[in-house]
Amino acid sequence: MANLGENAVNGALLGIKMEGREDDIELLIEDTKCEAELAVTKCSKLKEQDGCRFIIGSVTGFEGDAQADWLKKNDDVIFMPAYSATQDMTMRDFSPNMIRAGWTADQVMFDFGEYIAREVGYKKIISIGADYSYPWGQAAGFARGFMENGGEEINYIWYPEGNLDFSSIMTQVSSMSGDYDAVFLNDGGSPIVAFWKAWEQYGLNNKFGQIIGGTNVADTNVLSEVSDGFVGVLSASFYCDGDENASNQEFRKAFIEDYGYEPDAVAVQSFDTIRCIIRGLDAVGWDTTDLDAIVDAICKLEVTDSPRGSFYFDEYHNAVQNVYVKEVVMTDQGTMANVIKKTYEDVSQFGPYENYKEQYMQFKEDARDYPYTTREAYMKDLREVMGDEYADALEANGGWNN
Repeated sequence: MANLGENAVNGALLGIKMEGREDDIELLIEDTKCEAELAVTKCSKLKEQDGCRFIIGSVTGFEGDAQADWLKKNDDVIFMPAYSATQDMTMRDFSPNMIRAGWTADQVMFDFGEYIAREVGYKKIISIGADYSYPWGQAAGFARGFMENGGEEINYIWYPEGNLDFSSIMTQVSSMSGDYDAVFLNDGGSPIVAFWKAWEQYGLNNKFGQIIGGTNVADTNVLSEVSDGFVGVLSASFYCDGDENASNQEFRKAFIEDYGYEPDAVAVQSFDTIRCIIRGLDAVGWDTTDLDAIVDAICKLEVTDSPRGSFYFDEYHNAVQNVYVKEVVMTDQGTMANVIKKTYEDVSQFGPYENYKEQYMQFKEDARDYPYTTREAYMKDLREVMGDEYADALEANGGWNN
């Protein structure tokens, strides 16, 4: 996770530089060591000792959840996550001074689940991931898209966060290969590299088709550490490193020139976050006495020059943006990169439930065993929350009526 933290810092520094505000902003950097309690302590230190008016939060979901709770008692700062976390910080647990210029764990997975069910045609999936809130959210978003569009079953295998020994999981998955279509891998960083080495070592690449993955599975920091067998991996994100839009090309060139390595989605979110702060301050004449006015100014922004493509904010202060289904390919330069397979435009954090927000928030919170993992149990729960009319239309259409 240290790599993700470094990318968050470098993205923010580049954003300040490209906005020409190096003399106007002091960026203070604290290390949370991936500890939720320490993350909260650092927030208090930045606010009380250093007088910070804006805090860009940690990159892990469990830290983000803890910092979101801290924010409820500290309404004299504006908090913006450095990366993803659970959806509830900009939904059920919404705080007016929280703004997420990024994405929720579920948001980028809804449509990916549909894509895998409808366009790839898989019916039964083994989902393997780290056992904490962010991967639960990724799995939940994927499950909703998958189950509501023809998927039949998801079998979950959870491992401790930071796990690097996958030998027992490989043995278990090997015994299941005849009953499931694919493996959905749900984590990021070093565990992905370790998983892939074990995957090939145990010959799972010969028993399954290519793995599919959560948002961080095919990050640029992973692609530089895995074998060429990773070509073909499908995942989904709000950002694609191989996107050819002009803003992305300019951003990537500047990042590589300054830091000497490829940026990832964390760097993009931090880059955009600091630029939203700067542009919000521009709108209020750099007067930091009225935080409500700054929040309002930021949430009215329509960012048209982001490396990810255009985005804006919903009423819960979360970005509405494109979601990309990506595929890992081998470039002409002999390195791996992601290219866009399909684009879902202007996806809110509610995804396909944009017109059913109140009903959607009546679902139980994402958990390691929720949403339910068989179609029968899933559809029963769906009817209880969304109603018969929604469920009947879903079954009549064979899925979402896009």
